[in-house]
Amino acid sequence: MIITIGRQFCSGGSEIGRKLSERLGIPYYDKNICEFAAKNRGLSERYVGEIEETPTGSFLYSMAVFPYTDFGADSLIPSGITITADQTRFILEKAAEGPCIFVGRCADSVLEERTDVLNVFIYADVKNRLERAMKRYGISEREAMKSIQQTDKSRASYYNMNSRKKWGMKESYHLMLDSGAFGIDGTVDILEKIYKDKLK
Repeated sequence: MIITIGRQFCSGGSEIGRKLSERLGIPYYDKNICEFAAKNRGLSERYVGEIEETPTGSFLYSMAVFPYTDFGADSLIPSGITITADQTRFILEKAAEGPCIFVGRCADSVLEERTDVLNVFIYADVKNRLERAMKRYGISEREAMKSIQQTDKSRASYYNMNSRKKWGMKESYHLMLDSGAFGIDGTVDILEKIYKDKLK
């Protein structure tokens, strides 16, 4: 079975994915999806990161904001489009290899035709996320709140433009978990049990 994890900013989704990967002994893909797209296009990871968590997944946005880039004999294609296509290919290829965990990058939408996927969304209350952001990045509460609001907004825009579903809505996932209520390890415990029960 494959697990995809969508998450609010500073809800611990990436950490949960890493720990679950270790528990289950299956591959975990997060930033390496971004690294693949950057390497494949000869672009910096920072540039790819700026594209993937803004509304650039849409063709019209890419045309309006990002310059055309010549990637070979095929044609001149907006860079946001090619990066999204590269990440989609990476997800499909890794999913075909066997059980794994994907964090973000609309993996749930990319794999929506498969029946062996568990789509999870991790969230937490604002207080919990503020504390996590301030501790992790060494920033003030005001800066943390701004980062939370901006990142959630950009993730939602990217997801909504690259999926037929809505980011953070219960109808878009099989399971939604409050990492603030259960804790990081507690959330991993829940997902590990669900995963193993489904394999029985």
